[in-house]
Formats: sequence, C-alpha cells, structure tokens
Amino acid sequence: MERIRLLKEKMLSETRYVSIEQALIITRSYQQHESCSKQRKRAFALKEALEQMDICVQPEELIVANRTKGVRAGVIFPESGISWVDKEIESLPTRAQDRFEVRKEDIQSFREVILPYWKGKTLEDIIDKRAGSELSKIGKVAKINQTDHAQGHINPDVKGWLELGPAGIIAQAKEKLQAASEEKKEFYECVILVMEGVQCFMNRYHDFILDLLPTVDKEYQGSLKEVATICHELSLRPAKSFHEALQSLWFLFVVLHMESNASSFSPGRLDKILYPYYIKDKESLLLTDQQALELIECLWLKFNQIVYLRNASSAKYFAGFPIGFNIALGGVDEKGNDYSNELSHLFLQAQEDLGLPQPNLSVRVHKKTNDALLRHAVRVVSKGSGMPQFFNDEAIVAE
Repeated sequence: MERIRLLKEKMLSETRYVSIEQALIITRSYQQHESCSKQRKRAFALKEALEQMDICVQPEELIVANRTKGVRAGVIFPESGISWVDKEIESLPTRAQDRFEVRKEDIQSFREVILPYWKGKTLEDIIDKRAGSELSKIGKVAKINQTDHAQGHINPDVKGWLELGPAGIIAQAKEKLQAASEEKKEFYECVILVMEGVQCFMNRYHDFILDLLPTVDKEYQGSLKEVATICHELSLRPAKSFHEALQSLWFLFVVLHMESNASSFSPGRLDKILYPYYIKDKESLLLTDQQALELIECLWLKFNQIVYLRNASSAKYFAGFPIGFNIALGGVDEKGNDYSNELSHLFLQAQEDLGLPQPNLSVRVHKKTNDALLRHAVRVVSKGSGMPQFFNDEAIVAE
C-alpha cells in the first residue's frame, strides 16, 4: 500500500537524535513542586510533559502520537540515571551500536540545567547508596545490566483502557476519592492529574491536525481529518470503532513510555482484545479486511517509532532497539479450546508485509492449534524477520 510505503520510508530515513525535551520539562516540574511528595511530583511531571512536549503528524498517518517530535529519538530520562549520559553523551554519534546524533545546545542544557539538579537524586544513585558495594562484588563474576533505568515488563490492562478511556478513569477515580482514606486520597488525585494530561495530549493532536490540514494533499485530507476527530472523541469517551481502538491503544503505550521510559510494555492478546471492535465494524459494513490491514500496519509502524537510549555497555547486549512490544496470537481460550480468528491472520500479514523488528509478534501453539494459523505463522517467520516467535501453551498454561 502506498500509504504504508511512504510512512515506512519516512520513518527509516529520519536521523535519530537524542531528545532532552522531556528531561527539561521533568526538571522544571520537580523544581516547581519541590515541597510535594514523590508521587505527586511524578504525576505533575507526566501531566506537564503531555501538555508541553512538541508533537508532529505525518499527512499519511492513520495512527498518530509519539513521545517525541522526531521519530526514533533517544530520550534522556533523568529520574532513572544520568551519570552514564554525562560520560557518554559526546560519543553517542560514533559508538559501535545504536548511534544517536546529539545537538551541541542539548549537551550544554544537559550539563547546565539537568545534571546539577538530578545529581545524587536518581534511581541509579539510590541503588548505589543502598547496595553499591554488594553490586560491585557481584559484578566481578557476573554482568549486572540495566541498573540505570526503569523496568517495564508488564501487561497493562488494554481491555480496561479501551472500555474506559481517560474520561472513564477520571470518573472512576473521583468516585473512589470520595470514600478514600487519607493515605489513599493522593493516589486518586494523582490519577486524575495524569488522565487530565492524557486528555490534553489527545486534544493537542486534534488541534495540530486541523492546523496541518490546509497544507496536506487532497488524497490524505479526509483520512487525516477523521484521525483528528478520533483523537478528540477519545478524550471524552471510550473507543467504539476498530480505528478508534487502535488509536486509543497507541495513546496508552505512548503515555506508558513517557511515564517511566522503560521497555517491554506488552499489548498482549490483541487478536482477542480487539476482535469485538473489528467484527462489529465488519458486520456493519464499515470496515473491509484491506482497510483493517492498512490500519494495523500503521500501528505496526508506530511500534517501531519508539526506541531506547541505552548506555554503551547495554547497547552491546540490546543492539537494534528491541523495545519489547509483545503481541501474542492464537493459543487456547478460557475453556482450553483452540483460539484464533481473522485478526490473527491480519497481524501475521502485517508482519509479512513490513518485516520490521517490532512488535515482538508471537504465536501460542498447542496440540489443537489449527493448521491454517500454524502454516501462516511458519510462512511469515520463513521470510527472515525473526517473527513470529513461538511459545508452547502446553508448557505454560495450567490445565
């Protein structure tokens, strides 16, 4: 598809840069809310990043949003650790793996604004204070990796997010807040703060697109205007259509990465979670499989637009930006029966078409896996992208 070809070409040809924009916003926010608890500081910092970060949209996009204006930018996240950044920032453009260009003015801002405030306050510093000597001893006989940034490795409640959206979560939090104990009130207040930031983030894309529309070729004006409407609607209500569900899902994962700059946030069983939206639109004649595939491939491209800035040592072990968006297909249902559907095959087709490293597409297999799914999966992995991976339900799922 021409739209997909253009978007893929643009994404892969864009130069990767280090981004300090969110680091500057976080630093200012912490300074402004110095008397607040850590929890409230983090909520304010995320809300303000969602409200202030520069954004961008390509005219051909059907799924929008990113955690930086440029795609595939390496985000410096000061809460986690910055000592390695101070040592390596000049060498990022020339190191062996996963290079990033760095603007001279960003190096200056990092050293003059970000580094002085965060020195001694990061996660890395706290770990060093609490267990530095023990880790040093262990490090003599084993490689200890990733002590300088947050960890993801979670399966967020995608189904719940799609069914509520930020407005629904705000309503839930306000209801809980009324009956909450004093020690729990702050949690719900912080949830409300962040979800208000998410609503603003969604509406900023709506506004950006409307400003962009006069410059867009007529071929893409209609679809882009629809994306703008979807962004606004998602700020007010849950997803209803397949397109809305994909866009809402992507907003969730952008926000999760902005919240902690961690890796391995996994969407999970999307052929199961998204199927009600897909089949409803298909039966209402609002969606064809070709349109669904185009939307899925737009989402697959977005999964490749978030990369991870690691130190030189970690980059040796994780070269190629394996950010870890695992999507699982097939497997068994709640009763132990074989499960797959049209979306399972459309997801495999998207991987076959694009051949990109993300998402980490995986197929769950078992004794009753149907031949059509297995043959399709084997054909796709034979293309050489390393996807899908195969996992054995017989060994993992309890009977």
